Amino acid sequence: MVQGNKATEKMRTILIMGSSGGLGKHLTDFFADKDVRLALHYFENKPTKVPANAQLFKADIRKEKEVKDLIDSVIKSFNTIDIIVNNAGISKSEMSWKASQQNWEDTIAINLTGPFYVAKHALPHMRENQFGRIIFMSSIVAQTGFIGASAYGASKAGLIGLTKSMAKEVANKNITVNSIALGYFNAGMINDVPAQMQEELMKQIPMNELGDPVQLAKLIEYLSTDEAAYLTGQTLNLNGGLYS
Repeated sequence: MVQGNKATEKMRTILIMGSSGGLGKHLTDFFADKDVRLALHYFENKPTKVPANAQLFKADIRKEKEVKDLIDSVIKSFNTIDIIVNNAGISKSEMSWKASQQNWEDTIAINLTGPFYVAKHALPHMRENQFGRIIFMSSIVAQTGFIGASAYGASKAGLIGLTKSMAKEVANKNITVNSIALGYFNAGMINDVPAQMQEELMKQIPMNELGDPVQLAKLIEYLSTDEAAYLTGQTLNLNGGLYS
C-alpha cells in the first residue's frame, strides 16, 4: 500500500476502531483487498464478516486498561500498529436541558476520551518505529452545531483540539495526526436521523447528495501514505460543500 520509513515493501497494520458500525464496515470492506493487515476493534457488536487479512480485538474504550490491553494485543499479533482510524462513536439526541448525566458522560467517554486513550498507548510504539498515522473522525456538527447534539458536537469539537496539539508533539517522529470532519454520509449515524430531516439536510448540501463511504476510505488511504507526511494537525472537511 505505502512504503515504510525504516524498510521498503513493509506491510503496514491498520487499526480500525469501531469496525462493526456502518462506516466501519465500509472501511473494512475497502481495505480487505489491500496489501495491509487489519486489526478490527469492536465492543458489543461483533463483526459478522472478517476478511482474510484481519483479526478481531474487543475492548470497551471507556476503560483505559482495556484500551492498553487492546494496543498490546494488536502489537503482539502483528508486531506493529502503523495507522489508526479512530472511528468508534455514539450519538444520543437530547435537548441540552433534558440531557442525562449518563448520556453526556458516555458520549464524551466514547467519542473523545476513548480515542485519546488509543492514541496515547499507541504513540510510544509509533515513536520508537518513527512512523505513524493517527486519524480522528470528527464531524461537521462540531463546526456548525445540530439540534439535540450538544454532547456529540462537544465531543467531536474536542477531537479537533486534540488533533492540533498532538500533531505538534509527535511531528518530529514522522507521525501525523489529522481529523476528518464528516458531513452527512449514506452510512452510519445518518440512519438515526428521521427521514424528513434527512430530506431537509439534502437541500442544504451543495453537491445535492449524501457522501459515499468509499470517498472517505480513499481519503484515509491517502493520509496513510508517505506522500502525506507533510499534512498534519489539520481538520479535513469532507461534506459536499455544506461547510467550508
